This record gives sequence, structure tokens and C-alpha cells, in this order.
Amino acid sequence: MTELRAASAVGASRQRGEETRERVLVAASRLFATQGFDATSVEAVADAAGITVPGMYRHYPTKHELLLAVARRATATSAARRALAEGTPLATGLAELFGEYLADGQIERRRLSIEISRAAFGDEELHRALVADNERLRAALTQTILSGEAGVDEAEAAMLSHLFLVLLMGAIHLDTLDVERIGDRSLVEHLRGRFARILADRGGPYETDGRRLPETIVEPAPEPEPADGRRARTVRTRRRILGAAHDLFARHGYDGTTIEAIAERAEITVPGLYRHVASKEQLLVEVAERAFSRYRLTRPLDGARSATTQLAELLAAFSLSRDEVERRIAIELDFGAWRSEALAEALHAFHRRMRANVAAALAAGDDGPNEDPELRALVFLMLFMGVAHLDTVDPSLVDEPAWVDLLRRRVPQLIG
Repeated sequence: MTELRAASAVGASRQRGEETRERVLVAASRLFATQGFDATSVEAVADAAGITVPGMYRHYPTKHELLLAVARRATATSAARRALAEGTPLATGLAELFGEYLADGQIERRRLSIEISRAAFGDEELHRALVADNERLRAALTQTILSGEAGVDEAEAAMLSHLFLVLLMGAIHLDTLDVERIGDRSLVEHLRGRFARILADRGGPYETDGRRLPETIVEPAPEPEPADGRRARTVRTRRRILGAAHDLFARHGYDGTTIEAIAERAEITVPGLYRHVASKEQLLVEVAERAFSRYRLTRPLDGARSATTQLAELLAAFSLSRDEVERRIAIELDFGAWRSEALAEALHAFHRRMRANVAAALAAGDDGPNEDPELRALVFLMLFMGVAHLDTVDPSLVDEPAWVDLLRRRVPQLIG
């Protein structure tokens, strides 16, 4: 009888521990998604979970381990992932995986996925763990592709896994890319058709036309200086401030960057900086508007060349190491839009402009299926935002020739 009571007590204790861990994970998921990882304290998570800080540390020794546990919990609860592993038709299963993330009521899940990637920029241990987790996901998807109806070899299956998961990482930005498409089954069905098209093609070699990739995704616009010496000095100072903020926000995040650090980088005093901007939030908005003005995607493409070829090349350029800061600022601005109404408005307007420009280019050279060019442009922008996460989610693709080759061959099938 004593042994039974002891076993019962152990079982009850284990159950209480599991319930406590679940409360902590639920609380952390919500806070990390709404406030960001850096801005959420361990004390806030413990308070929301109804537990003491020492009690929480008994379950999750560090804040980064808690974030990883949150990420793994979100992956483990994916019904679409389980269906894929159990043999659902490949294109359908992949599309439903996207549909699961893009459904109404899943904004916390989308934001959390973005925040995990952001947090990994600043922590080497978290970065290694996130990369390892994603390698396992890609390996599982590669095996699913090989065991499914696709007729590709192992190397191509591995590269397609990269493509699908990078696209999924970009799809979770749909709240800022085109919020009206959240819960839109026509987007999921469109993806299913495109995935089927890609999987039915064995993926032959790309016949290059010998052109070099663009140097970068951005093309600085001319910034003329006034003739008046005093006004010219003011313009140069503002340019230094914006340049410093752009670099620091990208490398350390908005929460991890102080006004003092920006002033020091710009070689100006803090009071001097405040003569040019009223607040850190205003500075973030101005950094965003300056960044938006430089993207090649807001300008007309070369009408003499295939639009899909040019768009694939821009994605390839965005995957190179020299665009690392631009990738990071793209994610940071999306995160900033969650908390700044002014930035959200500017970002939404920018995405509308990009979608319209890409859709016009696709429609002008359209000789493919009669599908909505706006929808095809949106899929391209989802892939663009997925590439922005390469440094934390899929760093093996940065500067990788096989990835460039895959983009050149497969992007036309995805958006053409």
C-alpha cells in the first residue's frame, strides 16, 4: 500500500509539473509574440503563468531555452505536418501546411515564428539550436518528397525542401504583406497548384544567359545636397543619423539599440540628435521610409527581359552575404510595425507598391496560365521575406550556388 501511495504521489507530482510547464509555455508564447523576446522579462512570463521566477527556472533554466521550448511546442501541434508525414498527397499536404499558418486566429503563431528568428540574431547558442531544429525539419521534408510522387533525385529534393520552408517562413509575414489574404482559401489552392507543378518537374539544368546577378537588392537613390552650406550640413548630419540607425536596428534590433548608441555611431551628441528627430519611434519610421525608397522592386523591371527571370535574380542577390544588413532590417521593420501605427501604415503602403509593381511586370509578360497576377506577386513577396530569414533559419543558403541555380529554375514555376 505504501508503494502504491508513493507511486501515486510521483504521478501526481509529474502531472502538476507538466501542467505548470504548459502554463509557462502558453504565457511565454503570448508575450514573446506581442511584446518581442527582448522586451519580455522572465518576471513577466512567471507572473502571467502564476508561478515564481525560481519555480519557472526549475523548468526552463534560461530565457533562450524557454523560447526554444515555445518554438518546438508550436511545431509539435501542427496537424498539417503530421498529415504530411502520414502520406497525404504531397502538393496538397504542403499547401495545407501553409493554410494552417495563414488561418484566421493564428496571428500569435505567425508572430512567434518571426520573433524566434529575430532573437537568434543576437544569441549564438539560440542560433545554433534554431539552425539544428530547421535542419531536422528539412531532412524530414526531403524524405517525404522522395517517398512521395515527385520524380526528383535526392539532391533536388533537398533543395526543394529549402525552397518550401523558406517560402513558409515568408508566408508568416502575411499580416503585413497583405492582411486581407489571411484565411483566404484561394491563396492555399493557388499554392497547391504551383507546388504540384514544381513537384511534377524533375528540374533540369538552368541555361544561363551569361548575365551577372544584381550586386544587391537595393539601389541607393540620389540624395542631392542643397547649395546653401548650412542646409547641406544639416542634410549630411541627418544622413549619418539615418545610416547609423539603419545599421544598428538591423544588427541589434529596435529594443537592443539605444539613442545613445545611434548618436555615438553618427558622431553627434544626443541633444543634437533630438534636434533632427523627436523620438526613437520616429527615427525607426524614417529609417523605414529611406529603406523603402531604395528597393529595386519598387521600380519598373526591364521590359526586354522575362519578368520571372529578373525576379529570380533579385531573390538570388538578396541571398548573398553582402545583403545581410538589408535582410535583417526587412525583418526588424516588420516587427516594428506590430508596435508602431505610423510604421505599420508606411510598411503596408510599401508592400502595396511592391505588389503592384511585380504584378504589372508579371502581367505584361504573361504567356502562362490565366491566374491573378496580384496573387502571383504576393507569392513572390512571401518568398522575398522568407529569404530575409536565411541568416538564422537557413544560413547554408547564403552565397550558395546551388540555391541560386534553384531560384533561377524554380521561381518561374512558382510565380510565372
